[in-house]
Amino acid sequence: MHVVHSLHPGGMEFGVVRVVNGLDAMGIVSSICSTAPADPELKALVVRRVRIFELSRRPGNDPRLVWTLFRLMRRERPDVVHTHGWGTLLEGLVAARLAAVPFIVHGEHGTLQLKPYQRRLQRTAWGRVNRVLSVSSRLAERMSRETGFPPDRIRTLPNGVDLSRFGRIGRGEARSALNLPADALIVGTVGRLVAVKDQASLLDAVATLRRRGLPVTTVIAGDGPLRGELERRAARLDIATHVCFLGHRTDVETVLAAMDVFVLPSVSEGMSNTILEAMAAGLPVVATRVGGADELVVAGETGLLVPPGSSEQLATALAAVLGDADLRRSMAGAARKRAASEFSLESSILAYKHLYEELARGHTRREQQAVNIG
Repeated sequence: MHVVHSLHPGGMEFGVVRVVNGLDAMGIVSSICSTAPADPELKALVVRRVRIFELSRRPGNDPRLVWTLFRLMRRERPDVVHTHGWGTLLEGLVAARLAAVPFIVHGEHGTLQLKPYQRRLQRTAWGRVNRVLSVSSRLAERMSRETGFPPDRIRTLPNGVDLSRFGRIGRGEARSALNLPADALIVGTVGRLVAVKDQASLLDAVATLRRRGLPVTTVIAGDGPLRGELERRAARLDIATHVCFLGHRTDVETVLAAMDVFVLPSVSEGMSNTILEAMAAGLPVVATRVGGADELVVAGETGLLVPPGSSEQLATALAAVLGDADLRRSMAGAARKRAASEFSLESSILAYKHLYEELARGHTRREQQAVNIG
């Protein structure tokens, strides 16, 4: 049973859906518990045999949630409860222990909670689960550094990408479908419109490029609370006619196919699914050096990395890639090859399968030892 704060569009949530769908084909029965009502579009992506439980947690701390989760786990009797992120860590741990769930796994996907009491609670709670997971080695290092949790107790399981989704639509067809100019230089990003994704720096960088005479068009796919603010920023920078806000899209493969360069300007990440998807789509990637970005992007080979929060350095990197068609083609081919060889979805799902089977084998051995002693 995977426990998520809310099953709404996001990198972690899409990752959970991909994992449970893949494990279903391998004979592992999964369910998803969303502690808030789930998004219908994301629910529709989950295979039919995977059950989805939707709860109604109150905003902030909700003591009732532990009781609700406890009753659900007692009824469903999962062998493993897998909590994801701070939003389900404490409630899921307490409920699972009360329900006598044999194994508890907790995964972190990027943003850590770093108030002093949160550091203490995370360190304590992580110490009481059977496995602690991170999606990148950089995030694992940060988890240990920020909380004092033993680094050897954190296992890294990288995200994977479904390569079969990408490369099936041509650039011209994609641009036509999105009403984008056929001959423009297009850079773009995909993600929630929230502060941590820092699309504002991308807009500033594009404004800089256009002042330098580089006729770049920008595509921003995703929705969120900062959309209005970002649209007003584009207008103030006098680039509104060259920025296309696409809103939430379910056809990310079409959006990526329309681009010349993918950009991820985030100030914090775990291991970005959108970078993986851009690589699978055969795109050069210009990203900030945060989280596991340097584990995905080979600087100078599949893309370029810049410090977070620096629109000037982002603009310089984009100009280098956009101004050299041969470099773009070389990076595009290397990115696709790296995604296929290092980050396939099949490998990621197998890693989760082996983890759960490893726990189950240990449990079976302990049961058998108890029988033999008896």
